[in-house]
This record gives sequence, C-alpha cells and structure tokens, in this order.
Amino acid sequence: MPSLDEEIEEIEREIRKTQYNKATEHHIGRLKAKIAKLERMKEERKGGGTGFFIRKSIYPTVGLIGPPSVGKSSILNAITNAESRVGDFDFTTLSIVPGVMDYNGLRYRILDLPGVIEGAHQGRGRGREVISVLRSVDLITIVLDPYKPDPQYILSELRRAGIRMNEIKPKMSIVRKDRGGLNIMAVGRVNADIKLLESVCREFGIINADIVIRESMDVERFIDGLVGNRVYVPGIFVMNKADLPEFREAFESLISKGFEAIPISVSKSQNIDLLKERISRAVRMIKIFLKPTSGEGDDEPLVVREGSTVEDVCLSLHSDFVEKFKFATIVGPSVKYRNQRVGLEHVVGDGDVISIYIKKG
Repeated sequence: MPSLDEEIEEIEREIRKTQYNKATEHHIGRLKAKIAKLERMKEERKGGGTGFFIRKSIYPTVGLIGPPSVGKSSILNAITNAESRVGDFDFTTLSIVPGVMDYNGLRYRILDLPGVIEGAHQGRGRGREVISVLRSVDLITIVLDPYKPDPQYILSELRRAGIRMNEIKPKMSIVRKDRGGLNIMAVGRVNADIKLLESVCREFGIINADIVIRESMDVERFIDGLVGNRVYVPGIFVMNKADLPEFREAFESLISKGFEAIPISVSKSQNIDLLKERISRAVRMIKIFLKPTSGEGDDEPLVVREGSTVEDVCLSLHSDFVEKFKFATIVGPSVKYRNQRVGLEHVVGDGDVISIYIKKG
C-alpha cells in the first residue's frame, strides 16, 4: 500500500503530464483538492510533529531562513546580541540560535534556523522542524546570496507545508447544514467554474453547506479556504554578500523576477541598519501603558505586537497574572468608554492604559 507521500507524488506527476485547458480544468482542480486532502491527513497523523519547541513571546518573532551557507548566522550576529557559530560549510546551524534585536526602543526576537533544502516539507535536512517553527513566527526573512539567488524552491517548500507568505486569508465563509445541498454564492468575480468548486467541496466531504466568496478567487485559493489549516505570514527577502563582484548580476536577476530584496554585506557592514528598519516596518508594534490598581502608572510604555490580547500582556508580566486574573479596565482606543471592564481575550490598542485586577492570595 503506497504511503501518503507516494500518493501525493503520483498525483503531482499526473498534473504535470496533463495539459491545462478548458477541457482538463475540472480534472486538474479535483487532483489539487486530493493533494490538499492528503497533506491535511499527513498533518493529522503527525499530531503536530516533533518540531523545535518555540515558546510564544510578547516580542515579535522573526525567522531567518534560506539555503545553507548564505550568511544567516552572520546576519544574526550583526543585528542582535547573539553569538551564533559561523562557518564556511553547509549546515553549520544544527539547531535554532535566538537573538534579540533592539531598534528604535523596540525589541524583536530573531531566530537563526537551519538551512532549507529541497524536500524540506518531507523532512529532508530537518525540514519539518524548521517548518514547524515558521508556522508560528511573525515574519519570515529569506536570506540569499549571489551563488544561491533563487528563492523559488524555498517558496515552493513553504507552500507545500501550508505556509502562505505575503498572502492574506481567503475571504470566504462556510456554514455547514444537515440538508439542502451546496449553495456557493460569489460577491464579486470568481476565476473558477462553480461546478468545479462544488466538485472540490465533495472531495472534502462537504455535501450540504452555504459558502459565500467575497473576493476574486481561483480554485487554489478556494481549496486553501476549505482546508483551513494554512498559515499566512508576511515575509521579506535579503541578498547578502553585496561586496562580491558576482552580486550585481544576481541581484538584478532577482529583482527582474518581481522580488523586492534588501542588498546587504555583513562583512562590510553595508545596509545593516536598513535591514533592521525593514524588519521593524514589516512587523507592526503598538505601545500600551500599565496603571497599577492602587495608584499612578509608569510613563514607560510596554511594547507589544499589534493584535496582542490582555492575556498576552499578562503573560509578559507574570504567569500568575493569568491564573489569578479577575478582569482588566482600559482607557483608550480599544474600548467604547473609559475604564471599561474587559476579559483576557480582549485585543488591546495603541495607547491603551490598562489596569489588571487579580484575585487575592
């Protein structure tokens, strides 16, 4: 009996040998749906896998990835307080090396990850562990150099692993029903035949449902919306070793393919501050202020990721704050009126003044 990976490879071969046209559109669409279903089965069987354990931080987390030996460790050392081992041979980084980058009074956690090679989504080169980390970071930074200037295989590996870099979640809603069949409604233009989308739904066992699509969508985006386990992460590209003679041609080739990249040279300290600025710009942060329940607060703000909750704020202070939490009051843009009571799930806003009330004893 073939393994799930073998089944996926067989379907991919069939897709490659099938010429795409109007007559084969439905067939290819169903094959893509089968691949997505098998990939989801792999994830469910793995039960989360045996990836690196990265504790969620109140500071945004940036993952440095790329081919082996493009200078990720050197970049980490240049922008943070880390001391990552540096070498001139592949797979120098055998584990995750973290560092903290300070920029304009804000802090960012930077992770130097093992090099990504082809077949990473199947576990080659510790690929599954690397990918498990990338599913939880706030920014992916793909590092290249003049000798390894093509990011396409990395993007392909991320895509196969369910990571969608610089994409947004499909705007669609699915309401399952006990009866009534499939009712797919589109608000705007859909770049796929509705009958094909219905076939894809049946491939996933969705027989009775109301589905509303609110964007221009092709069949692959539709499948992403059905699967529901995709991760949408912003990303930037960096090309290191700008001091080498081969750099200009490789960099211009990368730009011509539509990739906006940051040119740097760690050895010559070129554009290191620019890289920090681009990381800061890509990861949005907000400032909040803590006010003790017994008196005046500190003028020094607490800097957190945009989208952080009251629970995230509590965890950044002490784990007991969550266990003993009663409620919080907020004055600021995230609430409708002054000193509004909120729970742990409330999303804080830039400039909020927060008082946290905990149980005694």
